[in-house]
Amino acid sequence: MHKRTKRSLLVGTALGLAVVAGGAGAYMYLVRKGILRYNKYDRRAEGALSVGQTAPDLKLEMFEGSPVQLSGLWSEKPLVLVFGSCT
Repeated sequence: MHKRTKRSLLVGTALGLAVVAGGAGAYMYLVRKGILRYNKYDRRAEGALSVGQTAPDLKLEMFEGSPVQLSGLWSEKPLVLVFGSCT
């Protein structure tokens, strides 16, 4: 390969990486600001809880598909909600 071809390849690769990094940074910024939704379950537009606030009374779906109301769970005993990934 000629020097000029190598240099063109390196410059092109550097510019491509800069564009990808800039796009990823812009995407992350817009998600953090709530302008873009991260996924279909992203509900930031509906508000957020602070430490010490009571959780909203949500109707959720159990793993096997049956519905459950949170107030029905925490009225009997303390409730701890754990969110994570199953993958």
